[in-house]
Amino acid sequence: MFSIFVSSVLAATESPALGHWLFSLDRVKGTTIKAIVGPDATIEGLGRSVSFADAPSPEHVQLTGSGSRIEVTPNISTLDMPKKAVTLEAWVRIDKPTQWGGIIGALQDNGTYEKGWLLGYQNKNFCFAVNSEGSNKLTYLTSLDEFQMGRWYHLAGVYDGVNQRLFVDGKIVAESSEQSGAIVYPPKTWLEIGAYHDDDELFMMSGCLHEVRMLGQALSLEQVSSRYEAKKALFPEPEKPVEPLSVAYGPFVDWIDRTTASITWELDQSIQGEVRWVSPSGHSTILKDNNLSKRHTIIVKDLIREGEYSYQILGEAPSLRSKLYKFDSSFYYRLPKVSLEPAKIKKSGDIQSVAKQMLSLSKAKGGYCLVIGGVDGSLVLEMIRQSDFQFILIEEDPEVASKIRKNLDSAGVYGARATVKFGSLSERIFGPMMFNLIVSERNVLAGAIPKDPASDVFRYLAPAGGALVLSKGKEASLTQKWLGDLDTRYIRNEKNEPVWFVSERSKLKGSGDWTHQYGNAQNTSCSDDELVKGAMGVKWWGEPGPRPMPDRGPRNPAPLSAGGKLYIQGDRVLFGLDAYNGTVLWSQSCPEMRRANIPRDSSNMVADDHGLYLAQGRYCINFDGSTGQRSKVYSVPEAATGKYNWSFLAIVEQTLVGSRVTRGTVYLGDDGEWYENFKPNDISRVTSDRLFGVDTESGDIRWEYNGGAIINSTITIGK
Repeated sequence: MFSIFVSSVLAATESPALGHWLFSLDRVKGTTIKAIVGPDATIEGLGRSVSFADAPSPEHVQLTGSGSRIEVTPNISTLDMPKKAVTLEAWVRIDKPTQWGGIIGALQDNGTYEKGWLLGYQNKNFCFAVNSEGSNKLTYLTSLDEFQMGRWYHLAGVYDGVNQRLFVDGKIVAESSEQSGAIVYPPKTWLEIGAYHDDDELFMMSGCLHEVRMLGQALSLEQVSSRYEAKKALFPEPEKPVEPLSVAYGPFVDWIDRTTASITWELDQSIQGEVRWVSPSGHSTILKDNNLSKRHTIIVKDLIREGEYSYQILGEAPSLRSKLYKFDSSFYYRLPKVSLEPAKIKKSGDIQSVAKQMLSLSKAKGGYCLVIGGVDGSLVLEMIRQSDFQFILIEEDPEVASKIRKNLDSAGVYGARATVKFGSLSERIFGPMMFNLIVSERNVLAGAIPKDPASDVFRYLAPAGGALVLSKGKEASLTQKWLGDLDTRYIRNEKNEPVWFVSERSKLKGSGDWTHQYGNAQNTSCSDDELVKGAMGVKWWGEPGPRPMPDRGPRNPAPLSAGGKLYIQGDRVLFGLDAYNGTVLWSQSCPEMRRANIPRDSSNMVADDHGLYLAQGRYCINFDGSTGQRSKVYSVPEAATGKYNWSFLAIVEQTLVGSRVTRGTVYLGDDGEWYENFKPNDISRVTSDRLFGVDTESGDIRWEYNGGAIINSTITIGK
């Protein structure tokens, strides 16, 4: 009773706050956090780098430290700011220290110009800074004890015009009388929460906030202590560090459609699969796969277009769970799906069957398809319905082109999946070597051969698998004559009559590949491309763009190119692109895929004409180059013990060469590390204890070498 009475009296002596922000989801309207008192604030990064949660309690906002801040105003001159005295108060949890950190601040600290105030932290120590009429600089009070990451604290910075105090959990930890008089502000600066921001610098906070207050009076020790005691029971003590659940394989997040994806992973023991899935808003749910198995796949639905989700794989014990993984739903690169009825033409049979046959004759399953000459667009519509190609139809007759354009537009695919160009190939409208598939609607529906010469048409086929597919037309002999000396295979019917003519473009003569970090397994930094001089130009530009890429500082794996494909390792996102037109054929979220410090270690991926090989944990995983399907998995020697990871990686014909390191030693570069300096104990992180060769077909280990420490960056395989 006594404590309740005292708290009530103390609360009654407080003047109203100038700003009071409680970070609960019910106070969020759009991108605005509604203040209890004072101005509302704008949230930057909501749904991506900023999320709200109510578990574990209390309710709070979580900031990732990248593109995450809460702006009250960009110009404090528009607000009623504390003048003669100030109290800044916050319930805060810091998850990652920075050189300068802001919890709430309105300052400029640029060289000798220091004005305003800040409640924040420097590295691992809380701080409170203020400037007044009695000084020309900021006075920084800093706690002697370092804060514990992941632990909730009650902070208060108090200035009464004479004395300046910093409180941590209701106790004074630093004080000074260096400042005196009214607070001096810069003419213009930000009032921001969760960031240190002035004209020169912007450091964003990584952690959580439950509540922030700004008062125009100086609270006493008793008042600050009372406020701490009133809420401290709401904040749990940090959990003792527990070794994260070891995920043997994956996890991989694969897109099913624009709003649906699957999560696949494997553990060392057979259990029922469970994932804690957290939406961008902070709402969490447990998704289950009730099958008793080591490998699990769980479907997540209703994904928004622009949002950062998080998830954890759960073990049998409540405390056993994986690391917290992120999934960004904006990294979606497929073409929009369309729902079309099968198109049919009375005189030309079933277009559905015709389109299916033509698509089956192409090695490519996505990319760009050129349609030479049209009739009504029905073949294009049916091929759109059955495939993942982007279609461009070129037509010389303006009336036909207009009719097809209208038909495609009325079907809802024009501009999204198909485009009509008026003109002829002889006008060189398109760049060379661009299309994965070339067909002719006029050829299929009207029996006519293309008007342009076969050599002109072939010019636009992408090398390494691009296909020209034509029907026999009115007379097979005319089609054969038009094809001329192009290397063509015939698809015959049961009467041995040619029905389809398929001409594929092979790899460019004299062209090379870049299959390893330094070109090849010999580390020659040479692609063996025979054309080393001459003019160069941009073949294409576009997705995936810079946002899914990691910072260059940690020295990441280089992109690879082989078999007409380009493989790019983003920031835990893997991409397979068509090297000749830039189509993103597939992408996967792979949160455990990471390798850094490549100059001193080795890359974690290599490629050949068929696909990509990626070292992840104890395995090397083979991805199909065209689809991204994970077709094969190879194990490091003694993988079942869980003690070793796959490190070095190379491929020579049908032998996959790898090396073995102790689990957890590879460089990840998660926090922007710079590897120009190193310590003696870092040497073990770039050396392996075993070298081995694996048969890519059977998965059997062909040979092993364990004659001592092997420096990964020096492994070179001669011919």
